[in-house]
Amino acid sequence: MPKHNLPLSATRVLFRYMNLASKTEYLQRQPVRDFIGQLTCWIDGETFGEHAFKVRDKILPANYDRDFFANTLEQAFSRFYWNGHYFKENQAHLSSMRTRLRHALANDDAAALVAVIDDILLWGSGGKVIKLYTLNRDWARHNQHQLVSKIRQALAILQSDEPDVTCFDGELRMNAGFTKVYALAADNIMIYDGRTGAAMGYLVRQFCESRRILLPEELCFPWAPGASTMNRNPSTELLHFKQLANRSRFHAEWKIRAGWVVNAALAQSTASWCQQPDALRKFESAMFMLGYEIPTSSPGKSQARVTVTI
Repeated sequence: MPKHNLPLSATRVLFRYMNLASKTEYLQRQPVRDFIGQLTCWIDGETFGEHAFKVRDKILPANYDRDFFANTLEQAFSRFYWNGHYFKENQAHLSSMRTRLRHALANDDAAALVAVIDDILLWGSGGKVIKLYTLNRDWARHNQHQLVSKIRQALAILQSDEPDVTCFDGELRMNAGFTKVYALAADNIMIYDGRTGAAMGYLVRQFCESRRILLPEELCFPWAPGASTMNRNPSTELLHFKQLANRSRFHAEWKIRAGWVVNAALAQSTASWCQQPDALRKFESAMFMLGYEIPTSSPGKSQARVTVTI
């Protein structure tokens, strides 16, 4: 593809449908390589601009500062709080569910698999009355006799270096609930929900604006709105990110791409706060907090224009 040195004043680009490339091909594309390098720097402590909002959750610890502020990923991670717990307590709970989930899959135990998926969905949704929980729970129960094979099939696709995601058009399930099931079922699979997508888009926005380029199609990470009116759309007048919009195959494609990008950056990172074995979960937690609310404009940065491949 040709190289372009594009100012932000250029007209909008309408993206064609991009087939899911192989892992090697995707990671070798210049915009992806450039973004992985920048993401690694952000993980290692480089600031990305001031990110501030008011935390509106009803139930928080008495000493939790509702005035959220972060300009590094480590700061965002340090503010993580979900379901009444900070990261360490949540991670202990996830570890227990991960063990149960993998044991059920290894032993073809459909009943145990339904039970642990129920617990994961409940943890991820935050309540039994949430449709994200009830609809996914009902699907798992309805497909109990085929559930082990369906989850195994999904994991094989998500872990493939040349994934064919067509089965997610109907046979397999991908959404903000099941992304967490797959992430716990195997190593190096990233949780990708609406908040994570919003945060990834926000970082890509910072990346594009600092380099004065239009949004490369390879980095058009989709987002989804939450139940509240808080903004989670990272788009600007010139940078347009698509919505997940309950499209299972589309969701699977971008979950895979995000995992490739983030795992590559984590492999290069030397940051002490984000090392194995919990590096991916810690990064996801930072994204979860950044994606709570996306500012409609980015702090100004004065950097030299560079040429990138789009």
